[in-house]
Amino acid sequence: MDIDLLKSFIAICETGSFTQAARQVGRTQSAVSLQVRRLEDLLGRPLLLRTSSSVELTEHGELFLGYAKDIMASYNGALAAFNRGSVEGVVVLGLSEDYAPRILSDVLRSFIELYPLATVDLVLEESKLLVKKLAEGAVDLAFITEGEGPVRGGPIAFRDQIVWVAPRDGNLQDRDPVPIAMRGEDDSYARFMLTSLQTMKRNYRTAVISRSMTGLRAAVTGGLAISAMVRSSVTPDMRELTAAEGFPPLAQFNIRLERAHLKKSAIIDRLETHLMTRFSAER
Repeated sequence: MDIDLLKSFIAICETGSFTQAARQVGRTQSAVSLQVRRLEDLLGRPLLLRTSSSVELTEHGELFLGYAKDIMASYNGALAAFNRGSVEGVVVLGLSEDYAPRILSDVLRSFIELYPLATVDLVLEESKLLVKKLAEGAVDLAFITEGEGPVRGGPIAFRDQIVWVAPRDGNLQDRDPVPIAMRGEDDSYARFMLTSLQTMKRNYRTAVISRSMTGLRAAVTGGLAISAMVRSSVTPDMRELTAAEGFPPLAQFNIRLERAHLKKSAIIDRLETHLMTRFSAER
């Protein structure tokens, strides 16, 4: 089975669009459509339902997607095993500080173990700034929160959720007014927080403003305020507030792995493949 057929099929499933999938795999839309037809002919089953406005998986498509991801993971793992240590260079990876614990703790460590001669230059910025850096070629790869800038067609790496958090001990959430920590009213998390508090008819006061996730975490763990952050940012000395306590999750969204279009090198290819393989295995 041609591995390129699987790449295109997975890209369509990830993006929900033949146009975006074609951009992701570097082919024309008609070529991607032909690849899907070849795959369906090979399997003898329809995999996708196409309409003028959407693409949906059939029952057979849902089943095959799992196999396709497993095959791609094995394929990429084999390439990595035989290229281990042979690739070197610098790759610039952009990500929000929000996702750093999730990405740095295991995923990047395993990459460095595979490619000990590689250097990963980390750029910690908000997604809207990373989108500009991608366009300028200042970063090679970046994790971008969906909705923070124009759609570039990169695959979904993982999903995350904004949740309410409080110190591990204490009951700050029961105070009236409840003290909150936020980046500023122009921040998307803050908008979700304030809308939710208004809906709940809760009195609140802004106790801490910090543009840094490190500052927000310190405000929460230090017992100064409750806040909202992605689940990836929650540390053991915090606890997630629940809907039963009157604080339901605020929003869920996709994080895509985007690439600077003109950047081509073996080390960028390896990191991109490694990241997507690891995150695909989590789903």
